[in-house]
Amino acid sequence: MSETVVTIEKLVFGGSGLARTEQGVVFVSDVAPGETVAIKRCGKKGGVACGRPVEILKASPARRDPPCPLAGTCGGCDWLHIIYKEQLAIKKEIFLECMRRIGRIENLPAPETIASGEFGYRHRARMKIDVQGNAGFFARSTNRVVPVQNCPLLTGPLNTLLTSLSERNLVFPGQVKNLMLVSGDDGSVASHPVIDGHTSKSVTITAGARTFEVPANGFFQSNRPLLERLGSWARAYTGGGRCIDLYGGSGFFSVMLADQFRQGLLIESADINAAGARINFKRNRIEHFTAVKGTAEQLRELAGAEPIDCLIVDPPRSGLDGKVHTAIAALKPRTVLYVSCNPPTQARDAGFLMKNAGYTVQHAALFDLYPNTHHIESILLLTHPS
Repeated sequence: MSETVVTIEKLVFGGSGLARTEQGVVFVSDVAPGETVAIKRCGKKGGVACGRPVEILKASPARRDPPCPLAGTCGGCDWLHIIYKEQLAIKKEIFLECMRRIGRIENLPAPETIASGEFGYRHRARMKIDVQGNAGFFARSTNRVVPVQNCPLLTGPLNTLLTSLSERNLVFPGQVKNLMLVSGDDGSVASHPVIDGHTSKSVTITAGARTFEVPANGFFQSNRPLLERLGSWARAYTGGGRCIDLYGGSGFFSVMLADQFRQGLLIESADINAAGARINFKRNRIEHFTAVKGTAEQLRELAGAEPIDCLIVDPPRSGLDGKVHTAIAALKPRTVLYVSCNPPTQARDAGFLMKNAGYTVQHAALFDLYPNTHHIESILLLTHPS
């Protein structure tokens, strides 16, 4: 197919650039806002044509040489070609557009933007080991493993392990093996499965005055430098009698905010995470919070009739389903702390709570937990007038 010259209007959620042509909108990978590029079309995504650049005819001032030799090959990063300050600005615009277009939220408070060091921040990763023993990440849009010995986003201990794995040449016949990794504060690494002589089952991680036991196959926040700020951000805005932590994981937000409340209940559907929350409550001497295994759809049943001062929700990418919407509207927590890795579903859910349950957004923040990628972590603090 012949090349097409386009101008990139903006970057959109998902990381691609949006260009308009006589044949309609095209999503273009590996570009920056304002650039003029020659592209080749390469299929469709969600019914929209996709393209990849074959020549940058007019580069953006925000473009840089990617600081990784595997950029464009490894599927782990997609914004390494954009200077970090511009990444933050783009993410803010994408977030605000989601709130306006999907949530119909026009008067959103100006979101606070919390930046991260852009390299060496990631202390959790899911590595791949192929049948030849290559350790790394999948190549973009494939199931082929790109060997990686040093990733600029990973902590030092994880990169040391990567080098060791490459030298050891682990082989899992007949399949690509997922290796879940997390590095601890003492430089140790936990993995699932455990690699004898190299890794343990869990590590210890601190955030401020709190400590956490983190198993490799449990859920925990991935950005090491921003842990304390992420967990304590809401301290200035919420507190009181009772807190419910829905989708509570291994208790990160409950532990970080426990001293703000007289009583707390964590609800988590995965056994390993609910058990981890109990361990983390115990190791931080938090006796007024309990953790139960349950689904988000059981919120009304598990919450009981007592008033809720704060409901914490940190759902998967799909956001809150209809039953959870209905439960929140009925329970009317005084505040809802909504943590999200997917602004479109967060905007949808916040819009519902504002329109149908009387909530208003009082505060918003963007935590850049994943520099050099398009991923966005955002927090909304919603309050109810009752």
